[in-house]
Amino acid sequence: MKTIYNKALLICTIALAVSCNSFSALKDVQKIEPISVSIKSQFNIGDAPAPSSFQVKFISYSENQEYYAVTNALGEITVNNIIPGIYTVSLSRELTVDGKTTYFYTGNLSNVILKENNQLLNITINVAKSGALLIKELYWCGSRTPSNGSYFRDQFYEIYNNSDVEQNVRNLVIALLAPSPASATPPIWPPEYRNDHVFGDALWQVPDDRDYPLLPGESIIIAQMADDHTKESLNPACPVNLITAEFETFVASTSIIQDNPAINMYMAFWPSQTPQWLTTVFGGAFAIFNPGEALIYGDPTNEVTAEGSGTRRYKIPISEVIDAVECLSSMNDINLKRVPVILDAGAVSVEGTYNGKSASRIIKEIKEDGRVVYQDTNNSIEDFQINDFPVIRRNGAKAPSWNTWINNY
Repeated sequence: MKTIYNKALLICTIALAVSCNSFSALKDVQKIEPISVSIKSQFNIGDAPAPSSFQVKFISYSENQEYYAVTNALGEITVNNIIPGIYTVSLSRELTVDGKTTYFYTGNLSNVILKENNQLLNITINVAKSGALLIKELYWCGSRTPSNGSYFRDQFYEIYNNSDVEQNVRNLVIALLAPSPASATPPIWPPEYRNDHVFGDALWQVPDDRDYPLLPGESIIIAQMADDHTKESLNPACPVNLITAEFETFVASTSIIQDNPAINMYMAFWPSQTPQWLTTVFGGAFAIFNPGEALIYGDPTNEVTAEGSGTRRYKIPISEVIDAVECLSSMNDINLKRVPVILDAGAVSVEGTYNGKSASRIIKEIKEDGRVVYQDTNNSIEDFQINDFPVIRRNGAKAPSWNTWINNY
């Protein structure tokens, strides 16, 4: 999603009415007493219109508790009767102007310890415009074999045209962001890039050989291995068949990997010695962007290394990112986020590995012609649901016309 930057200050007041079960006491809190929390917001909204209110949410993942509130127009937020605990605090708002342009406002603080009365929280709210292409479903955790072994070749990522006009995915890049997996000691990037870039661990690109149009309501499937994973030679217990995928990240590194009907993507960047699109089963961070041309493998122009590291990474301007999703091994690890809040203020998790679960977008509306429009607020907590098993082209998404091999299966 394209971002807009500038600074402005909005101030608002609020009354909060919540009821919830008791939270577990913090170690250094002897007696649980409700506290007041003040939120002071600073906004990077440029010339985007100022909303009349914002939704406020306090979430404790460890206690499975949520508090909600709504601000008025301008002022400070003072929240009373909060039970001490560890929270993720978020502010959000969606605003559509003239029925055409939709803005998403998000601000987020993760794993905040609230224990002092009259505690002050400073939150920066950013704004982004809605993107036409979005990451619709992700399946990264792998599955179990009949003998309870682990199987990871069935990973896939679905990208959907959520707009009402045709899109072209020629040269589209999907990037696995560093660090992978998420780490409590993240890389320290060069100061000239750290605030306005994300950094790719691996990049795969749609070929530059022709146009690849995607009509509204159509999607493409990017598979690690575009095969029927349910067949006997692979994993009969696998939940997904990917033989009809549009693209695969083909690298014949083992004998089980065959060159399937799917179009082979171009390995645009890979820093390791064994290139393959094996994303971490613990949950990676993903971004899509389109540079408008074929990237040159090994071109040092866009490469960067973190402080104290010799490993190359690919720097991607945040302004060029179309969509991004943060995936974690557990929502308790939300403090390990790699994706900036302007791109994804939240995260999503299947809470395990090799459990065959996926994350998919929540339906926002269904048009009169049956086309599904998915929710995209730049907050994966709000935008995604967890499924017991993955489904390609869930909710009737269509394959593009240039996928001619889909009719053979």
